[in-house]
Amino acid sequence: MINRTFTREQLEEIGVPFELHDDAELARDTVNSGRWNKTVRLVFRHPDDGNAYLVRYQVGLTEYQDCDLWFGDDEITATEVEQRPVVVQQWKPVDAPASQTLNLVLPAWEAMYEPGNVSDYLVGYANSEAAAKGAAEAWLRSQKDEVGRLEWVPEERQAVGEYDQWFELVELHDDSVHTGPGLVVRRRAQKPTA
Repeated sequence: MINRTFTREQLEEIGVPFELHDDAELARDTVNSGRWNKTVRLVFRHPDDGNAYLVRYQVGLTEYQDCDLWFGDDEITATEVEQRPVVVQQWKPVDAPASQTLNLVLPAWEAMYEPGNVSDYLVGYANSEAAAKGAAEAWLRSQKDEVGRLEWVPEERQAVGEYDQWFELVELHDDSVHTGPGLVVRRRAQKPTA
């Protein structure tokens, strides 16, 4: 992370947090709220360097609640940020009962990001193994600054359940340490329709 330290006076000079020009305020949202005050996350564009910075400040919830704007700090650490797309998994209501007709409408190959400690993320569907692998590699390159040499390794699994072929992406490094970034490509087993 790239941090920059500001004094209270420096932030006040550029209007942070309450007197920012419309084009300088990029995002503002409440991240925590207690009984007496709330914590707000603010992203602003600095007028001198043009970079975007994130700071947190607090305000009282009523006109009678007095709290220090910068949590008592004389120097405020701001983190330089940039806007990036983020994939989010959410639980949504089911619109229709589960159907075995997915084989008729979805391509058989899918690329998945399986980080291991959180939910899996669908990178995309494809009509061929090569297209699914290409989508997975493109997604990985969009998420990392530097990517080592990539190799697809077939996983020896029984054709049990929903998938009959799997490939795991392995990143090969010059120091002979190979890592699995958590990307797999798999083919949905084609089930006969009745």
